[in-house]
Amino acid sequence: MNLAHLRLRESTGAAHARVDTLFSRFDLARRDDYAGLLAAHAEALLPVEALLDRGGAEAITGDWPQRRRAGVIQVDLDALGIRVPTPKAEDSVTSSAAMAGMLYVLEGSRLGGRFLARSVPDSWPRAYLGSHQPPHMWPELLEKLEAFLYEPAALETAVTAANQTFGRFEAAGTKWLAKVG
Repeated sequence: MNLAHLRLRESTGAAHARVDTLFSRFDLARRDDYAGLLAAHAEALLPVEALLDRGGAEAITGDWPQRRRAGVIQVDLDALGIRVPTPKAEDSVTSSAAMAGMLYVLEGSRLGGRFLARSVPDSWPRAYLGSHQPPHMWPELLEKLEAFLYEPAALETAVTAANQTFGRFEAAGTKWLAKVG
């Protein structure tokens, strides 16, 4: 395991555990809970992807357009008749290290989505949770992060951005869980 990945994993472990625990409270066999989970993910994901777009995430990983999931989550939300407010425009991220931390969280959530998809009834839309990527993409991203995060200050910037990204998911999950609860 490379050093950047190890540091990111260790330094975001508590935030990751909180998010996992929170989202495990959504009962994915209930339509309202499933819709709430997707809405919460969209509320966190869409502004982060927009920041990465404006910041030039392609400089970190040239396949950034193929990694984006805004389109697939919107397909599922539309199929369920769920409207999520358009995220407010935020300042762009100009730090490659911060974008690396954000990418780490978003790409890691894709891996977790595959496990969640197993709990969703087959008749419901699953484009987002089921969005598959070739198995080589995660290790390739970790290699790219290692190249960008070799300096301690850059790695700390990435850790901060990753924890903030987990915080977005936690805030959105808390909000939507209260709505469906």
